[in-house]
Amino acid sequence: MDHTEVEDGRTDLPNSPLRDEVFLKQLVTCLPMGAMVVNTDARILFVNDSLIDILGYSYDELLNVDINMLLPAEFRKKHKDFMRQFFEHPRKRQMGVGQALYARKKDGEHIPIEIGLNPIIQNGQTVVLATLIDLTTRQRASHMFQSSIQGAPHGVLLIDAKGIIRLTNSALCQSFGYTSEELINQSMDMLLPQRYREHHGHLRQTFHQSPTPRMMGVGRDLTALHKDGREFPVEIGLSPFEDEENNELVLVSLLDITKRKRLEQELRETNTNLEEFTYVASHDLRSPLRGIADLLEWVKEDLGPDAIPDVTRNLNRIEVRIERMEQLIDNLLTYARAGKIESNTQEIDVNTLLDNIFELLPIPEGISVTRDIHLEHFTSTWTPLETVIRNLISNAIKHHDQDTGNISIRCVAENNLCHFSVSDDGPGIPEAAFSRIFRLFQTVTSNERSGTGIGLSVSRRLVETHGGRISVEANTTQRGVTFHVWWPRFLRKDTHD
Repeated sequence: MDHTEVEDGRTDLPNSPLRDEVFLKQLVTCLPMGAMVVNTDARILFVNDSLIDILGYSYDELLNVDINMLLPAEFRKKHKDFMRQFFEHPRKRQMGVGQALYARKKDGEHIPIEIGLNPIIQNGQTVVLATLIDLTTRQRASHMFQSSIQGAPHGVLLIDAKGIIRLTNSALCQSFGYTSEELINQSMDMLLPQRYREHHGHLRQTFHQSPTPRMMGVGRDLTALHKDGREFPVEIGLSPFEDEENNELVLVSLLDITKRKRLEQELRETNTNLEEFTYVASHDLRSPLRGIADLLEWVKEDLGPDAIPDVTRNLNRIEVRIERMEQLIDNLLTYARAGKIESNTQEIDVNTLLDNIFELLPIPEGISVTRDIHLEHFTSTWTPLETVIRNLISNAIKHHDQDTGNISIRCVAENNLCHFSVSDDGPGIPEAAFSRIFRLFQTVTSNERSGTGIGLSVSRRLVETHGGRISVEANTTQRGVTFHVWWPRFLRKDTHD
């Protein structure tokens, strides 16, 4: 386009068809944002359709009116002076840089805007082409972005290319012990242990050369620096993006994993102790017992059939205690092995599983068993589940105190779990013992109903190890109790390989 620049940055259209008013209107009409032409009297000479859509006025309602009509009332008083100052020294500029500007729509709503001023000389007169962009959507998106960061359950930082903190959230401030004001506009190096700071600048530059979402320090023990000078373990994710001004920023997600590390350490210690116990139980305890049992047999052989009755009785009592001790060791080993996750999964047919249980579990003549199976198939580990259900059914049979009774087995889908319930009409369990019976070697009473106190503790350990839970409750419509088992019916990464 053939035109010349004049003093103060105004565009002067030379003598040509492009100089007339028709061309100026065509130019304004083609602009992709709201636009209007305003003269030195602050009167609107022309508007485009985009501005009409933004402000809600018709073309006739805007033509030749004072531009003050489009301003919130609190800005109108000073606007005349701003207009006069602009036309005294007209130049291309953005209005209200760093300030909040608003326009008033026809319905009275005030909307955030961005304004650009471009002075133009037409027929010897200076007019201004004012462009207007509605920032409502942009501000709404910005507010949603900031709200998402503030509401995140983990620490979040917004870092610029120079490593300066531009935004943070309360979760991160809580992790580090700082306030938001203490972090904003500060170098993120203040959150790093001293030994990391020397090389962090180079690492940041390398990241910006190839900015891609990534986890930071995979396989390494990353730590951050608390305000009190203590370090704590963290997991960090980096997500690069550009804002509306094309500034390179990085969204840093930071998770304080102190509790997880502590639990992992405690779990390692527990597993180590359990492995040591398993070794001791299977070797250091069992071997002496076998030796004692052998000595006992030799003593009985030496005494022969003419041994004193009291001596024989005491020897038999020793033999019974040795057998009980061996059974105790076997129970402890069973409990220890129950903490290992079974990774061999297969299709579970619930009715087939119950059939297998009853093949090996004799049912007394007076006890009837009913099934109410609504979920017949799901994928899981067979052996642990069968062990749990067998223990519950076996207990219901073994501890029943009458010649006749009923045991009801139910299976339904419940969200992502398979809900088994085993209900009996036996003597029941005191409510005070509900939590105790799942502990190791805990029984309801000391009489013949007590058993070894290992079955329910093994069941609980198996259920919880495989991602489920177990509980017991007293029946309301009959005697007895109902045991509930919730077992995962879908494969999960945290409980299945």
